[in-house]
Amino acid sequence: MQCLRGSPGIMVLLYYILCLWTEVAAMCPMRCKCDDQSLRVLCGDANLDVVPITLNPELRELVLKNNHIKGIMASFSVYHNLEYLDVSHNQLVDLGEFNFKMQSHLGSLILNRNMISLIHNNSFAGLQQLKVLYLNENFLEDIPPRAFVHLPNLETLDLSQNRIATISNDAFQVLGKIRSLLLRDNKLNYIPRIAFRVLPTLIKLDFGLNTITEIPKRAFASLKHLEELSLDGCGLRKIHSGGFQQLSSVLVLNLHDNEFQQIPTVVLNDLHRLEELNIGQNKFRELGPYSFQRLKYLRVVRISGSPFFTSIRKDAFLGNIYLQELFISHNKHLNHIESQTFDDLPNLKYVSLRGNAFTKFDHDLLPWHNIDVLDIRDNPLICNCKILWLRKLLRNKNVSSEAPSNVMDVHCASPPGLKNVLLTEVTKEDLGCYVENRRQQMIIGIIVAAVIALGALIFLGFCYREKLAVTLKNKWTPGRKEPQYQKTACVEEENAAVLQTTAQQSLKMTPTTEL
Repeated sequence: MQCLRGSPGIMVLLYYILCLWTEVAAMCPMRCKCDDQSLRVLCGDANLDVVPITLNPELRELVLKNNHIKGIMASFSVYHNLEYLDVSHNQLVDLGEFNFKMQSHLGSLILNRNMISLIHNNSFAGLQQLKVLYLNENFLEDIPPRAFVHLPNLETLDLSQNRIATISNDAFQVLGKIRSLLLRDNKLNYIPRIAFRVLPTLIKLDFGLNTITEIPKRAFASLKHLEELSLDGCGLRKIHSGGFQQLSSVLVLNLHDNEFQQIPTVVLNDLHRLEELNIGQNKFRELGPYSFQRLKYLRVVRISGSPFFTSIRKDAFLGNIYLQELFISHNKHLNHIESQTFDDLPNLKYVSLRGNAFTKFDHDLLPWHNIDVLDIRDNPLICNCKILWLRKLLRNKNVSSEAPSNVMDVHCASPPGLKNVLLTEVTKEDLGCYVENRRQQMIIGIIVAAVIALGALIFLGFCYREKLAVTLKNKWTPGRKEPQYQKTACVEEENAAVLQTTAQQSLKMTPTTEL
């Protein structure tokens, strides 16, 4: 205290410095990081029970995640300029009404991972400029009428991982600019078609992991600008004709992890612009001809984890000339693809056949040399000389930066001596190629010897054809007859000489006596 007994000016200056330091310290709670220049406060994991109200009133960004805040009341009313607010991973139960009425500049409100079970009509009053609202991972059971009526500029609404079983027909009123709606992992067992009618600008709809066994006709007809639709994990068994009617703008469709017994080719034909299709983890057994016939712009197909999938028929991808990436992986019974299946896919560059049941790959299965990335890992390959071409191919493939780092780790499954050995590291001797060559040489030698022997037999048969004919005739002609020989040139000459001698003798004149 003796230092304060100096001149009055020094004492006053020290007093103001002390007061200012105390005020600043009080403005930023312990464990928080406050930046008055960027007007940003980070209070994550700060062990807070309430919203701090002593921060800079000009604050623009406030992060309060991972605390113990149970209520908000009018705590944010002092922060008129807030643009970003994160109160996720807390213990909020009720948002109340008009608690955000002073946040007219707020653009993003993050409220996920709380215990919110109810939304009031005026819970979001004052948030006219809000564009992003995360309410996922809460305890909401329904969406009441006009729940978001104060959010005319909202673009992204995440309601996933709640307990929502019903959605009011007027729940999404006024959301005329919304582009992304996430209703994933709730308890909905129907498509709220009427509620969707007021969402003409919707681009992305995630309805996955709900309980829907059928898609009725025109279920999404009002979503004419929809580009991405997720219906995975819903237990879908059937999509009625016209179920995707008027969804001609959809580019991405997720139908994996459902109960389809076959590819729903007919209803897929309505998705004229579809570019990416994920339809794995279903119960179909094969890809038949013309499975995706009218999807001429299809670029990416994913079929993974289908437990009964065994074969791909020729012409399965007929007409899909723009197909670039094919992911057919981890189908534990898939072991047959008909030859020429991929012949008419000139743009195919990325192929994954990983984790299937192939013991070999035929040389004419794919246009191997046109493919940039090839992934055939985790198949039960039989390594013998017939796979030597594939070893050479793998050594020259997968140099693209798009290839997984370990895509070259293709292992042999048999014979036992080569189990778990990298295919790219086995030698010709390991594959038994020399033994195969010797066998081929032996077979060729035997064939050549047989041809020579056959030629010799034919030659001998031609020279001794007369005797052979007589012998065969005597053996197979019934009765005992004298053999009749065909005259040869030598016999004919001898007979001619005999005849000439006889003739000369008969021409001699016998002398007669005079009478």
